Amino acid sequence: MSSFNSYLYSLGIAELFLPDEYNLENNQLNIPNTFVLSRMKSGETLSVYADNVWDLSPYLPKCYCKLNFKTWLENARESDFLFAQIRAEMKKVIFALLYVKTGKSIIKCIENRHIVLRQFAAIAYRNGCTLTQLFSNAAYIAKLNDIYTGIGYHAALRIKDFLTDCFVIQQQYPLVIPAFSTYQPIEHLAKIAAQLRLQSSKVGPQTKVIPSRIYIALINSLAEQLDEFNQHALALKQWFQRTKQDANFALMPVEFKRAKRAISFADARDILGLTTLFEKHQIQKHANLTSYITLIQGMAKLWIHLFTGMRDNEVNQLSYNCYQKVKSNEHEIHVLVGYTSKLHGGGNKSTYWISFEDIQIGVNAAQSIGEIYALLNPHYNISNPFEYPLFPTLYSQKRRHKNNSNIENETDFVSNFLGAPTKTQTNFNQYLSRLAVSLGDGLRIIGSDIAELEAFDGFRNWREEKDCQIGEYWNICTHQFRRSLAVYGARSGIIGLGALSVQYKHLTEAMTLYYRNNAVFAPNILASDSQKEFIQELEYQRLVHSYEQFEDGVINSSSHLFGGAGTYWQLLKADGQILKIFPNRAEAVKRLKKGEIAYKQSLFGACTNPDSCEKISFTTITSCLSCAYAIFDIASAEKMDKAVQRLQRVRDMQQKDSLLYGQMDSEIMALNKTIRKIQTVNIEG
Repeated sequence: MSSFNSYLYSLGIAELFLPDEYNLENNQLNIPNTFVLSRMKSGETLSVYADNVWDLSPYLPKCYCKLNFKTWLENARESDFLFAQIRAEMKKVIFALLYVKTGKSIIKCIENRHIVLRQFAAIAYRNGCTLTQLFSNAAYIAKLNDIYTGIGYHAALRIKDFLTDCFVIQQQYPLVIPAFSTYQPIEHLAKIAAQLRLQSSKVGPQTKVIPSRIYIALINSLAEQLDEFNQHALALKQWFQRTKQDANFALMPVEFKRAKRAISFADARDILGLTTLFEKHQIQKHANLTSYITLIQGMAKLWIHLFTGMRDNEVNQLSYNCYQKVKSNEHEIHVLVGYTSKLHGGGNKSTYWISFEDIQIGVNAAQSIGEIYALLNPHYNISNPFEYPLFPTLYSQKRRHKNNSNIENETDFVSNFLGAPTKTQTNFNQYLSRLAVSLGDGLRIIGSDIAELEAFDGFRNWREEKDCQIGEYWNICTHQFRRSLAVYGARSGIIGLGALSVQYKHLTEAMTLYYRNNAVFAPNILASDSQKEFIQELEYQRLVHSYEQFEDGVINSSSHLFGGAGTYWQLLKADGQILKIFPNRAEAVKRLKKGEIAYKQSLFGACTNPDSCEKISFTTITSCLSCAYAIFDIASAEKMDKAVQRLQRVRDMQQKDSLLYGQMDSEIMALNKTIRKIQTVNIEG
């Protein structure tokens, strides 16, 4: 049964009611005019390929779906050769969308695709060319770009969706239908759509930041499951090797009874040491194992998103050997090497995304799954890791090999690599809800999560949003990871992230180092627009967090401030001048960005030095006390008192006449002196 018919059958449509079967042969689209596209419930033919109107309404009960291939041109004549050519092309396009690139999204929006196609047909006719010429000739493409400028946001999205669908088919089966051969015109349209969205008053709310509790639960659960998979990866690869080499290995009970010298599924599991894994994840048959590996592949992709800030298309274009270590001075930087897509033309240009060592957890899992998929597909070629994707799809539509038995299990993909087809964003998104459930109840929303979101953005009605309901699983979206990484990376010292703050501090510092100074790496590295946008978001979040700390520690502080900068700001507060300097957050962030002011936490209080500090060293911790940039409050006195107690314990372990004893004693006296001053000014204040 074809993919299209399988989908209709899954909706409960009886076989008698289904259209004819069709399977692509020799990468050619040859459809007989008598091919039945729709049938009535009685089984009688409703529409055939030769008809000028395809009535698909029976398969979309909620829609009146009749596709007319004639009315796009006023006063159309059958004797008009160009009209007839374009109409023939239109039919091939719609047929390919249904039968070559099929799926739920297509059948439900086929009418929208047809509306866009009619518009392109009219444009082609006005220019005296076919659809094939329109999408392949540079002169005509330029005219299309001019037409795009006059459209609205929603129209731009509809056109982009149609062109992308056709492009996907074209990449899989060249010359089957009229379509762009490069992605550049579609990318141009996407930019226009983005501009139109910004100009529109209907711009949606800003991307959600994942609440910190859920964020940590997500990271911990992903780490646990990816680690578990990686520990069993070798055994799992052996499992698939054995099943490919030995037809009697890992047989189900019914098969086992009929075979001689066979090894049952349960025994195979025990032999390879996979019993615990299989029982934990309820893997009782081969289909369960495939589903488990698919989920792990999705988790590996989420892990990379979490700790790089990469977009979907960027992750999908990573090669098998994308992980590398780069030396920067004395530091070792962990990077993922990506490449500009071949679809964009201009050859492959490398670009780097900064991460940290733990990124290997996800990369290793993805690599192991890619190796397993190569075992299952005889036409996959993993010999050149540069030409093998990190996230290949399980099954391929490409008939590169006559023995490709997986052709019956077709899935959508865009192939950017010679070794294997790449899994698409659509493929991954199908598993996101299952991933949330598999990652545990820690991803269920609770009251404190909503409260945190409200504190983060009080102007947004979080409790009314459909995907923010208490008790439901958090709606995982990869684009949230990009913003969450920027926010939590900028706020890596906040209470609640715990040990993760160390990772974030390292990660964000490494990112800043790279993006601010590309010379650290090879001179020909390409910094993509996506990367630039991300670092801008990261820098902005840093500034916002810095201001929030300044607001809490200075502007709204009830404590009497002390220290070089603390005394200055206290005087401004007393005179009522501070709100004139900082009338609103935007102005404060602007001044922070210019470097006119700075605010960051220090050992005993805060520091307003906009530059790096060279005064603090291993041998002295009291250099802040007399610094012109220091801010102390009543809480600082408590921190200093604890430091005094610790220093006293270490000092008393030294010889009284030693230099170390003398140094520690002087630091204790300096701290006690500052403590008394802070306590005095706060009592007086």
